[in-house]
Amino acid sequence: MSESRVEELFKQARRADKIDRERIELFEMLVKTPGWQAFVEILNAKIQLFADQVMSPAGTRDGLVALEYVKGAMSGLIMARDIPSVTIAAKPDLRQPVMEMEDEDELD
Repeated sequence: MSESRVEELFKQARRADKIDRERIELFEMLVKTPGWQAFVEILNAKIQLFADQVMSPAGTRDGLVALEYVKGAMSGLIMARDIPSVTIAAKPDLRQPVMEMEDEDELD
């Protein structure tokens, strides 16, 4: 691999690290807001409704197909709810860039 390609890969990695750090900061602020707390309460209530449907017997093949939709929708809501907390939890895993940049403005 050429030296210029390695430098480009390092630059991309530093850019990705910067984006990750910015997102973590934004999510840390987001989850502290009353609006986020209210949103999570609504999501949890909807997730529970879906869970109740999944736990009931399908009854028919059509009911079974409908339950697959419910499971998919429920999974999507869970992922949407958990993205901020999972991202924040990854904060300790962010490593310092392998090669420090001389000029941080290069990332912008």
